[in-house]
Amino acid sequence: DSITGEVGSAGASCVDMFMTGIPTNDFLGQLIPNVGAINTQAWYIATNQTNATNRMNMGDTPDQIIDWLVLNDVQSMPELRQYGIVAMVNGSPQAAAYTGTSTNNYKNHIIGDNYAIQGNILLGPEILTQMENNFINTTGTLSDKLMAAMQGANIPGADSRCLDDEISSLSSFIRVA
Repeated sequence: DSITGEVGSAGASCVDMFMTGIPTNDFLGQLIPNVGAINTQAWYIATNQTNATNRMNMGDTPDQIIDWLVLNDVQSMPELRQYGIVAMVNGSPQAAAYTGTSTNNYKNHIIGDNYAIQGNILLGPEILTQMENNFINTTGTLSDKLMAAMQGANIPGADSRCLDDEISSLSSFIRVA
């Protein structure tokens, strides 16, 4: 939010956090207060997220961070990754996203001036489109807009791994700083 200086991140997954031994999925969204947000997903590697955060703290733009991550993936497999990055650059928001070619289908991303929306293992493009429509057309705080975007994916099987259970996801998060 270029007016309030808030940065935020949201996400959802059908990964069973209990079965994987991971206590929460909010680690996917890294916030750097007053600077930006980084979502690192699809075959998540913590070191890639740490590297992205370090690059943001050094002043790289979202595009520069993604270019660096693709060239320096810690497993040399950037085709498995997905990133969404938004940051304030010289007083204006900038966004960038990357979806690797080997990320599970359906996969894609959408970027606007102050948002990046990405997903993989989705039912189809309508999930991302509805999330974007909700984000853009919701008035209120950044957290209101993030919640509205998440509601855009609140349909059974939005994460297609949850389709048999007739739910959109097993866990979700919204973080704002």
